[in-house]
Amino acid sequence: MDSTFKHPQIFADMLLFSQIYYPLHSNFPRSFRFAVGERILSEISEALRLIVLANSVDKKSERGCHDGCRYIRQIRASIEVIRGFLLMAWKLKNISHGALGELSPRLEAISKQAARWEQWFVGKLSV
Repeated sequence: MDSTFKHPQIFADMLLFSQIYYPLHSNFPRSFRFAVGERILSEISEALRLIVLANSVDKKSERGCHDGCRYIRQIRASIEVIRGFLLMAWKLKNISHGALGELSPRLEAISKQAARWEQWFVGKLSV
């Protein structure tokens, strides 16, 4: 078994997303920052945790692939929650159109990576 653990690209992309988001979070109005902004940070953290869990499953076992699929479905759900909260922040004018325009494509790319990763796990189950 390979002893070195390497994070997948989706992990690095989610970290970059959080680095871009955090300064915006700091500038939210206090009530929005604590009600919604903290929830966004929580979803980002949970997605990062789930990425690590999905990456660490036994990819050669059927059980591991099932677990990987389950983790990735949860990652994809977190991404959609983040997307919804960002849209709410934009509609409430707490983030600019430019900020939403920068975050949305990054989130979409992360979502596509998760979808491809889930397909990979499903393909391993079919074999």
